[in-house]
Amino acid sequence: MKIISGINNVMWGGPLLILLLGIHIYFTIRTGFVQRKIKKAVKYSVKGDASGGMSSFGTLTTTLAATLGTGNIIGVSTAVYLGGPGGVFWCWVTGLLGMATTYGETLLSCCYRSKDEEGHNVGGVMYVLERGLGKKRLAFFYSFLICLSAFCAGCTTQSNAISETCMDVWGIPKWAAGIVVALPVGLVILQGVKWIEQVCMALVPAMAFLFLGGCIAFIFLNASVFPEAVLVIVESAFSKSAFLGGAVGFSVGRAVRYGVARGLFTNEAGLGTSGIAAASGSEHISPERQGLISMTATFWDTVVMCAITGIVVVMFVLRNEQALVDLPAGLLVKGAFDTLPLLGEELIAVATVCFAVATLIGWSYFGEKATEYLMGKKGIPLYKLGYILMIYFGAIIPMRLVWESTDLINAMMVLPNVLALFCLRKYVKD
Repeated sequence: MKIISGINNVMWGGPLLILLLGIHIYFTIRTGFVQRKIKKAVKYSVKGDASGGMSSFGTLTTTLAATLGTGNIIGVSTAVYLGGPGGVFWCWVTGLLGMATTYGETLLSCCYRSKDEEGHNVGGVMYVLERGLGKKRLAFFYSFLICLSAFCAGCTTQSNAISETCMDVWGIPKWAAGIVVALPVGLVILQGVKWIEQVCMALVPAMAFLFLGGCIAFIFLNASVFPEAVLVIVESAFSKSAFLGGAVGFSVGRAVRYGVARGLFTNEAGLGTSGIAAASGSEHISPERQGLISMTATFWDTVVMCAITGIVVVMFVLRNEQALVDLPAGLLVKGAFDTLPLLGEELIAVATVCFAVATLIGWSYFGEKATEYLMGKKGIPLYKLGYILMIYFGAIIPMRLVWESTDLINAMMVLPNVLALFCLRKYVKD
């Protein structure tokens, strides 16, 4: 445990953050600020040809299902708790710049995608590494990391969040929550990609509107501190801040570090996962267009969701000065929702469960495609069985080692993906 934690502290304490932020900036410049096409990208994402693969909206919601997880709630809380209000600004900037990296990852995954045994489109960073760079061993290593990450970040951490929430709010034992979640999610996974696509298309918009509805209600009820919250967030991003009358102080360095780190964790821009779902889309959609569609996932995840969540957290702390002292790092959003006059606790609990279930389904697909690359179709049933079992065990096991392992796995996933992006950068253009 100490060894893994030490490695994580070194890698995520600076080198990887600088690397990923540098990649985001580089591709933003190289693509001529492709983010300017967000309006067109949103239009593409809600309509498109589904023949020969997932629909445009299906690839978007499957990607969002994997990225819109408890990190959008807990991650933003910890960004403010550890980095101060300025962390919200840098989290937002990371999402804005990361849209260009997501565009590049997806474009390359579509350019180098292949066909599976049944003639369906498959792709992802592993195919880019093999077919674009000729590095098959590295492609196998990346696929192995995707499988590990599916079991850790995509499965056990999310099912644990569900069981913790059900225990705290409704008094449901963790083992019971694990069973209740594993059965329906397992049914969706076993039915295959079409069920995954359909469930994601229904669940993702519903859970997003549910959570955003609670955030907007909180902002409306506390509108008097909204301007102050925005001002504090911007000022703290560029200058040393004394939060709550000087009781708590934060440096610019801490704001950048935790804001960038939480932004990267929640949108996954730089990990390469977005290309897996995108490459399964219709081949009648050009790689450039598919890149724009996937780019909107980072936009909705970080530029919109994390920004609104961050404003809610800062407003809550301004209203409740003891919050940073009395509440754990990950519970500031819950604290804000608890102040709503009607069903606030239940609303954040349902939102947390929905976010986690969506991530369970979305990441199951990523792991399935990685397993297929490693073992072919014959390995998928064994993977699905293991994934469903881990949904249950994730609900009841201690999570500290799992979280540390997840951070290390994500760090190792970044390196092959950045290598592929850099070596094939000439193909990534507007």
